[in-house]
Amino acid sequence: MRDPLDELENFTDPGLTMSPLPASEVRRRGTRMRRRNNALAAIGGVAVVAIIATPLAMAATGNRTDTTPPVTNPSPSWVTKIPAGFPLAEGLPTPVQTSASYDSPVTDVCAGAGWGPTGSYEVQQATYTESEGGSTHTLALYPTAGEAELALTALSAEMQACVLQTEGKQRWVGVLPSDDGDQSLVYANHYSDGGDVDAVQLVRVGNAILQATTSSLGAPAEDTAALVQERSAPVIDAMCAFAADPC
Repeated sequence: MRDPLDELENFTDPGLTMSPLPASEVRRRGTRMRRRNNALAAIGGVAVVAIIATPLAMAATGNRTDTTPPVTNPSPSWVTKIPAGFPLAEGLPTPVQTSASYDSPVTDVCAGAGWGPTGSYEVQQATYTESEGGSTHTLALYPTAGEAELALTALSAEMQACVLQTEGKQRWVGVLPSDDGDQSLVYANHYSDGGDVDAVQLVRVGNAILQATTSSLGAPAEDTAALVQERSAPVIDAMCAFAADPC
């Protein structure tokens, strides 16, 4: 049996019989090893990029890995009929007459600058009549809140133009601020030398518009406008029934 120590001694023995590899073979093996290491590194890099890129690509294209449908916000279902028992006459003196049609109670100073329920599909009107003046509440439902908003926005622009047309004249219209509802407008027509005044309030909530009016003789326009707003307050409170999130 050969002694391993004898084998180690042969590494420094000039008579060593082990033959070293040629330089060309050493270079060939080194080149092959480098190529293999480079290939393994490249494969590993591609795998990492693929792991990172896959979720990003799915996010960019909107692909989903689960089958749960995305959550969407449905459009509001607008009320299509004025509820039975809606308190349209609330706040008006008695007796009150009601109808399912619109009879304009307002003498408009500027032609075409008044409201009418054009484009609505249901109207109710409550009217209180007295010897000198009177009051009305008119409610109109539109197909959508957007159409009701457009109607009131257009009227607001017409009233502002009317203010400029009547400035300094005997007949005038004054537009007053109002904070009721989603949109609101209050104005007063002083349309005769005798002091006849029509005060009008328009309020939109959802797809509904309320027109409240009061006529007076000789009373200041501001006082008449305050009276129409006082009388309409309980009706406006009930108009939440037509909001996007009904009461």
